Amino acid sequence: MQRSSRLFSVLAASLLLAGACAQLRGGLGADPAPVPTSVFRMPPANRGSEAYSAWFADARGRMLYFGLSPFWQLWWRSGGDPLGDLAQPGDHLIGRFDLERETFLAPLRVRDGGPDVRSSIWDVLVHSNGRIYYTTYFEEIGSVNPDGTDVRAFEGLGRGFNELYEGPSGNIYASRYSDAPARPERRRYGAIVEFTPQGRLVREIRFERDAEKFTAPKSIAVDPSSGEIWLNTDTFRADGSILYETLRLAPDGRVLMRQAAPPELHFVRFDRQGVGYFAESIDSHFRLRITANGRELARLPLGPREPLDFIQDIHFAQTGEAVLAFWSGRVTLVRREGNRFRTTDLVFTRPAECAPPEGRSLLYSAVAYGGRVYATLSCGATILSAAIPGP
Repeated sequence: MQRSSRLFSVLAASLLLAGACAQLRGGLGADPAPVPTSVFRMPPANRGSEAYSAWFADARGRMLYFGLSPFWQLWWRSGGDPLGDLAQPGDHLIGRFDLERETFLAPLRVRDGGPDVRSSIWDVLVHSNGRIYYTTYFEEIGSVNPDGTDVRAFEGLGRGFNELYEGPSGNIYASRYSDAPARPERRRYGAIVEFTPQGRLVREIRFERDAEKFTAPKSIAVDPSSGEIWLNTDTFRADGSILYETLRLAPDGRVLMRQAAPPELHFVRFDRQGVGYFAESIDSHFRLRITANGRELARLPLGPREPLDFIQDIHFAQTGEAVLAFWSGRVTLVRREGNRFRTTDLVFTRPAECAPPEGRSLLYSAVAYGGRVYATLSCGATILSAAIPGP
């Protein structure tokens, strides 16, 4: 999506979150205080037995599209089984929320559940051509018209995709976290895949498994000014440890930089002018580095990092602000004012049943529209909304 986020990946989650999710806390403490929050709950739509929650989102005009998946709820219920999404058949659904009317529309049903349909929608991208592209990780990658017609599954591209990004040429970049998503013991490579809007493979940049490591790409972005590709990874080492790496690739796919955390790159996105927003953590603190043409314009401190908090996504408002979404329920808006950047923090008030550790909800994507911020919350199909404070 001119976004897409990191999927805090299936395999990394299986190693890192077991027994730890109960530590996740919302907000940043006493300052800033939670803001008055409107809560919108979508009625269940999956015709299978699984209860779906809102996940990654993208917007076009007044319509917010979001993946619907039971992944986290099944994860917690099973005690950390990353394959829980495959246990039961389920429909592949893309949720829709009208930001103008503040109401849900019927979800886009791109595939009906069945014996061979057990995954769910993870990432969504609203392409400039108007179509909605989506991933399911374990199963197909595809696209659909915004009215639900003309569903296309790009079976020839394979499986294991999690995040999407529209490049400067209109081609789509997707991170392949693993070539064997349902059989991690058989994984051979991770990759960045570029394909046309029609689903034709342009190229695949592979990171082959070797005796020392397996590289699993997560979030991706393409610098429109240089054509360079940025990504972050979970890099699994033979000793069982994980490195969080930042990779910068030349337009032809050559690795120009490979850097292990710290800092840990959470997410990167470029605006229409080619300004890059690099959300990172270092020394238990968040920061945002802002660059243009490879030159750093600003380095903004974003406060302490709570246990297991993560900057999950970045969108850009019509007025140019960057909108950063944090797992913990916080959203930070970044406005450019000449040569300076101003930040505004919003901490959403979550429904009582969604408050960790019992609810274990995660905020995923946030967009600005009509003087308000709207965010998807993985606690059932939930949208949170709050007014943007004045200057």
